[in-house]
Amino acid sequence: MSFSFSRVWLPVILLTVQGCNLAPKTAEPDLKLPVEFKTQGPWKVAQPKDHELRGNWWRLFGDSKLSGLMAEAEKASPTLEVARQRVEEARALARADRAGLFPFATVTNSIRRDRSSGAMAFQFAGGRSRNTILNQLDFSYELDFWGKNRNTARAGALRSEAVAATWESVRLGLLSELAMNYFALRTQDAQIALLRRTVEVRARAADLARTRFTQGDIAQVDVAQAETDHAETQAEAIGLERQRGELEHAIALLLGRVPSDFTLPAAPIAGSPPSLPRSVPSTLLERRPDIASAERVMAATNAEIGVARAAFFPSITLGLSGGTQTSFIEKIADSHARVWGLGPAGIEWPVLRGGAVKANAEAAKARYEQSAAQYRQTVLAAMRDAEDALTALDVLRRQSAAQDATVASASKALELSQKRYDSGLVAYYEVLDARRTQLRAERESTRLRGELFLATAMLVKALGGGW
Repeated sequence: MSFSFSRVWLPVILLTVQGCNLAPKTAEPDLKLPVEFKTQGPWKVAQPKDHELRGNWWRLFGDSKLSGLMAEAEKASPTLEVARQRVEEARALARADRAGLFPFATVTNSIRRDRSSGAMAFQFAGGRSRNTILNQLDFSYELDFWGKNRNTARAGALRSEAVAATWESVRLGLLSELAMNYFALRTQDAQIALLRRTVEVRARAADLARTRFTQGDIAQVDVAQAETDHAETQAEAIGLERQRGELEHAIALLLGRVPSDFTLPAAPIAGSPPSLPRSVPSTLLERRPDIASAERVMAATNAEIGVARAAFFPSITLGLSGGTQTSFIEKIADSHARVWGLGPAGIEWPVLRGGAVKANAEAAKARYEQSAAQYRQTVLAAMRDAEDALTALDVLRRQSAAQDATVASASKALELSQKRYDSGLVAYYEVLDARRTQLRAERESTRLRGELFLATAMLVKALGGGW
């Protein structure tokens, strides 16, 4: 009866115990997310998209030059290469963490010559020299009673996924920064082009003033004011070239190129910003790679609690060895030279460790709480990013429309001031003031148009890369 029990029930008990898992069930932090953004919608409920590949969102802007820069950055950016190699490292470490789930095998080959003491009591054939030739294969396997190896493997896999999500986050951040620098540079191009056109107009006005002064139609002060206005506008145009150069150098760095080898010809911003998405904040939880990374780190630290708790219980490793051992190389293949062993290779139970095992378990729990708090913080920061971008777009669109009206009014005011001056009704400074007002209005309108593109790129980043 005893034989039957040990033969039938003992394996069942071992398998049952080995199925234990001391890691707590992962509980996602309770986040009270809003049903809709503060900025006016309408919005619709989004479907989970974490498994989908993020597309080439920059094509939404319809700028072929930008698309070319994005492709170059993905291939040559050192920042992306560093992040990519970190992913490879994490995947290799995850495979190493899985090794504990499988048996280990070790081959030992040794040749040794030694001499035993001839002055030892109860020793047979002492004081003689001999050779020992050993060829042995050892197998060992740790019984994963408490889920230590399974939780180690799971934690490694989750951390690998977290690093992969971090790579996506780095990629999204770099390409978003490239897009924003590109649009800022194109805004500078538009500002410079506007000022250069204005310089030409001011130059013609100064020439006309000098001609009219020669003819005696106007005073010399009018000539001086026209020349001053022309010089000021020219200086402003030159000053913008420095800012453009800095933006061009920033783009070169993102592309992994030396600034001296990179030139981006001047061109206006092409097309218009793409239309707004129509989705609720859950989109952030579905697409943003930084949130995915934080969630996987949280799950990994939860699995590591199970690893720490398993240290409270005994670790049992089974061993099996076999091979040959002889003092004569010609007998290495003889049957009587064979050796083997079977049995537990080691049983370790931490009985007294000065509280280290408990402290490690408490530290693992604290690391989980930290990762859970970091996950909540990442989600809240994502919500703020989206709200900021949506608010910026809403305000900029209304501000841009108002500014266009300002440009039209300023142009009309300049036209009337020029007519009044030509009729001798007002002094020249009124024309100068109207010209400066018009230029400020046009420059602000150009700046706001560029800000619309920048805010759209920020929204793309906030929503995890497109919509």
